[in-house]
Amino acid sequence: MMKLLVVTACGAKKALKPEMARNLYRSSRIKAVYNMSSNNDMAILSSEYGLIDANKIIKPYDRIMDELRAKQLIPSIMKGIKNYDIIVFFKGGASKIYLTCIRKACEKAGKILVVFGFANMGGINNLPRITELLKDEKLQEVLDMQESGIFVYKPKSVID
Repeated sequence: MMKLLVVTACGAKKALKPEMARNLYRSSRIKAVYNMSSNNDMAILSSEYGLIDANKIIKPYDRIMDELRAKQLIPSIMKGIKNYDIIVFFKGGASKIYLTCIRKACEKAGKILVVFGFANMGGINNLPRITELLKDEKLQEVLDMQESGIFVYKPKSVID
């Protein structure tokens, strides 16, 4: 069975005191991803902390993700994804720089990246089905889903 990590980007609105990452961000997207990630590990791609476990307590911060910061975070993200077979990124309206950051880290780490979601919550209801198929190594069935906007990035080391 494949080991998955479900990831989404951080959010701008935050609590004023330290909390678990999934609660620090006042984002309906993050809460929905957490609630629908089933029994899979979940992380949040943070402009401050990099890839942070959804249950880790973190302090509020005020930092914007930009190209330089994304490049700085790639090595730590690679470490964070090393024990997973597939990374599932729910984009759901997050800035393109987050997708670029996770895509480059997955590419360098030799990991498959499955990306989906649009607007704030578009496609979120597909998360349980996507993770179920991926755990059962049914990547092609994910690609065949009627949901438009599912992209799979395979590292060069993965042969079809």
